[in-house]
Amino acid sequence: MGLRGTVVRWLLAGGLVASMVLAAAPPAAADDITDAQARLQVINRLKGTLKDNLQKAQAQEIALQQQLQETQDTINQTMDKIAATERRIADLESQIEALDAKIAQEQLELRRTKDEYASFARSVYKSQSDPLAQLLGAPDFQGFLNRAVAIEHLTYLSSRLIGYIHQVDQQLHEQQDAVKAKKQEADKQRTDLVSQRAALLQQQAHEKDLQNKLQQSIVQVKYEIKVIDTQSAALAQRIADMEIARQDQLIAEAEQAAWQQAQFWMQNNLFNLPNASANHSTKYPLIWPLQQGTITLQFGPCTLPFEPPGFGYSHFHTGVDIAYKQGTPILAADDGIVVAASSSVLNGQLVGYGNYIIVAHRNNFFSLYGHLLGYVVKAGDSVHQGQVIGYEGSTGNSTGPHVHFEYRYGGNPTNPLPYLPPNGPNSFNQ
Repeated sequence: MGLRGTVVRWLLAGGLVASMVLAAAPPAAADDITDAQARLQVINRLKGTLKDNLQKAQAQEIALQQQLQETQDTINQTMDKIAATERRIADLESQIEALDAKIAQEQLELRRTKDEYASFARSVYKSQSDPLAQLLGAPDFQGFLNRAVAIEHLTYLSSRLIGYIHQVDQQLHEQQDAVKAKKQEADKQRTDLVSQRAALLQQQAHEKDLQNKLQQSIVQVKYEIKVIDTQSAALAQRIADMEIARQDQLIAEAEQAAWQQAQFWMQNNLFNLPNASANHSTKYPLIWPLQQGTITLQFGPCTLPFEPPGFGYSHFHTGVDIAYKQGTPILAADDGIVVAASSSVLNGQLVGYGNYIIVAHRNNFFSLYGHLLGYVVKAGDSVHQGQVIGYEGSTGNSTGPHVHFEYRYGGNPTNPLPYLPPNGPNSFNQ
């Protein structure tokens, strides 16, 4: 039976693309992404401003800390000066006490000497009241003279002693006045230093208050930066998710368009399936599209961001990826008719499958060969199993040279491995 009759009946039952079980999420609107990016720019500018403010506040904190240290050093120096002044005052007070004691002792000696001299003077006065008696009482005249001379000399010595004591007392008072003047000066210096210390302590308290307020501001700014970082990260992730969703949708639409193109061609062209080729595999329905290579991604759920959602998964790989050297010939996996040999292009760039070929096979099966460097067939060409139809490349959404081999039944992606030789591409035609 001709393939057109089979395909037409199947199209009437639901269509090549409409019956696909892959379901793409609604794309994020470009305006939504633009709005989110604009908000992210505002957030990032605010974050930059906050970081500048934080740097300035931290610089101010360092300068204020240095000022506090200088103030504390000045306070310590002032305290040392106060302590030295107080030691000096204590020493001067000790000197004053010693001088007071000396003055008191000298004054005591002066009073004692004066008393003795007064007593002596009274006795002399009494004895001098009767010179005849003194003369008659003396053993001889020479004794009288000697006694008179002795009294006169003793009177002279007493007078000299009293003068000396007065002189010492005057000197001690002068020393006392000088020490008191020094103490008075030291007291004033201590008063000035205490006032300086009080002013410095007040300045220090003000600086510490500024430091506390500045530290609170720094903590607040850091918190705001942390909040903005969280918001920025969340918004950036949202933008990334929206962009991935948009890319997923674009890729899904591009891939869907590829199958729609094949559908359109089949709807508008008459064709018959070729008979099985002479060299068709007798063991398996398909052969590997590459004679050798490595399977890099299996059919099923995956984490690649540019794979569209499907079968209930966020990302689903609808075929098998086989990697080998770029430019390696790609072979038709089965006999059939080429229903599409084209490119998925969006905004002038290859997307999705890139350069691809779709071949229709018997029993409502289709094979697709994606990311090709180029193809050598066109829609309507009959191909036989093992025929070169294109060359391996890395066009469209691709991470490197490979062929994306996809096998579908009635438009639904199916795992091709059960239809292929089990030992991988190196057993491509068993």
